[in-house]
Amino acid sequence: MTSAYNFTKKDEINSVSATPLQKVKGQVLKVTGAAITFRPDEETGEEKKVGLLSTDQGTFSSISATAIKGLELIIEYMNDEQLTDCEVKVNASKSNAGREFITLEIV
Repeated sequence: MTSAYNFTKKDEINSVSATPLQKVKGQVLKVTGAAITFRPDEETGEEKKVGLLSTDQGTFSSISATAIKGLELIIEYMNDEQLTDCEVKVNASKSNAGREFITLEIV
């Protein structure tokens, strides 16, 4: 893992079958742990950066660069404040090219 906060071995095991953040866009999640790691792409085998969130609703993941950037800041915030949990809203926006991307917002 490149960075993590309160992300347990159990969370890491459960992250193998994590739900994509795209499936919970618009929802608020109670984040209890977070991590950024690298995983092999299923099709190409190339290492991809993956953001992982452990929540009271299960484990969620994203390969979205904007979601991972937000997750880096959330990990830093949770670490600085020594939080046991943090409410995060999963937002979806569209780029000028019409592609949807995920952002994370502390609420």
